[in-house]
Amino acid sequence: MASARLVRSCCVLVLLFFAMPWVAQGQEAAAPLPDGKAWLAEHNAEAVRVNRVAMGILFGWAVLNIGTGVAGHFASEGETRAFFQANAAWNVVNLTIAALGYHGQVTADPGSWDLARSLSEGQRMEKLLLFNAGLDVGYLAFGGFLWERGARKDSARLRGWGKSLLVQGGFLLVFDGVLTFLNARLNGELTARLVPAPDGIGLMLTWP
Repeated sequence: MASARLVRSCCVLVLLFFAMPWVAQGQEAAAPLPDGKAWLAEHNAEAVRVNRVAMGILFGWAVLNIGTGVAGHFASEGETRAFFQANAAWNVVNLTIAALGYHGQVTADPGSWDLARSLSEGQRMEKLLLFNAGLDVGYLAFGGFLWERGARKDSARLRGWGKSLLVQGGFLLVFDGVLTFLNARLNGELTARLVPAPDGIGLMLTWP
């Protein structure tokens, strides 16, 4: 099915695009930063960049699905039309989320974050992504339910909606899963450098 090939291709692109920051990071590792404060600023900038790229990908996915959904609505009928209709409607929400998320990342000032803010931002993003991944599993389950119900009731609309939810939920699960991994990796790099402060109150970065 064309829709299945589309989501597989987009998922591969997501994985490749998200892998790029780590390739670049490995190439730049030979130039050490002068101190812990500079390292923290670079770490925060990388986290913001990864999430900004992710919001750009989500925005592109939403635009693609809205465009093909509107075109498919007028060029098809029955189950296929319902599939395209649901894709378009679903991605209006994705478009809004991506636009707001991208704006938040673009306007962020990671260079001004202290250690506490850096930890808070990283943990907040990781928890949000894990919550979203849980929702994605729910979307897949509901899509399967609609598809099965449409088959039992011979409803082309329900079958089309169900298939759309399976495609959209599958893409979002891969998207959120990869982004969770990248954010968790960044958070791990930060927490690995934490040690108790000399006075025993709070934490501080070890360096080098």
